[in-house]
Amino acid sequence: MEVTAKVHALRVQAKSYPGAYSPNVFLVVDGGQAIMIDSGFPDEESVGGRLDYLKGLGDARLEYIALTHHHFDHSSGAHRLRQATGARVAMHPTEEELLREAAGRMPAEISPQERGLRREAAKVTADILVEDEDLLSVGSLTLRVVHAPGHSAGHICFFLEEGRVLFSGDNVLGMGTTAIAPPPRGDMAQYVESLRRMQALDAAVLCPGHGPIVREPNRKIQELIDHRRERDEQVLALLGEGREKLQELVRAIYPELDRRLERMAEGQILSHLYKLEREGKVAMREEGGEVFCRPQS
Repeated sequence: MEVTAKVHALRVQAKSYPGAYSPNVFLVVDGGQAIMIDSGFPDEESVGGRLDYLKGLGDARLEYIALTHHHFDHSSGAHRLRQATGARVAMHPTEEELLREAAGRMPAEISPQERGLRREAAKVTADILVEDEDLLSVGSLTLRVVHAPGHSAGHICFFLEEGRVLFSGDNVLGMGTTAIAPPPRGDMAQYVESLRRMQALDAAVLCPGHGPIVREPNRKIQELIDHRRERDEQVLALLGEGREKLQELVRAIYPELDRRLERMAEGQILSHLYKLEREGKVAMREEGGEVFCRPQS
């Protein structure tokens, strides 16, 4: 679908993806050139659909595959797409390191399918390493790199100057909120700072990592900032009631949580605790494999 005259969304619903919204892939096209934002999955249907869409644009040559972060649902298709088009892969240096690490770190509980996707993502190497404020050009258009860590350590967004289109990666989703792991893989304090920086761009349109296009970006971003502030306040209130164990906090905040999501929920609350500890509001300690915390006066 066409988001703007220069931006296209390449939607392919991957049958294997468990979430409601498969990862989004976008094309910025101008002057016979194109940049792909994220790559999606490496299966035949996903890759073939993206190549067919590109062919349908006529003479547009894919110059770059620009990755917002290393997670396999956004990066694992890049290797095959680069082979098919000759495009150069651009990503943040921290995320290239994390790609290698993710392939070598295979938790026992992950599925064989995820193992394969991690290995496919690890085939991706950066032709261009980009940092904050670097520029990528396509035709007469300019994409500015915005380092916005939080969801992952080297997460970047891309801001299309012409038309003020923000490609947010997983820092902002079209529906719901994103997962923020505790340090060192994620950082809640950095995430909130990144949201404020993204808001300051005053984008007209936001193209998220998953879900529908956001037509009121600053309102959406403010909702996410408010949500994280309210969660901080909820955690502090529960600590004030004497709930000092991480598991107690998780059960109180997510009373009907599916057991399969317990680990993710613990990571979310732990991320908030690290943020609050950095702000001098909470003290944490680990004892016997459990995390204990108390409010600081």
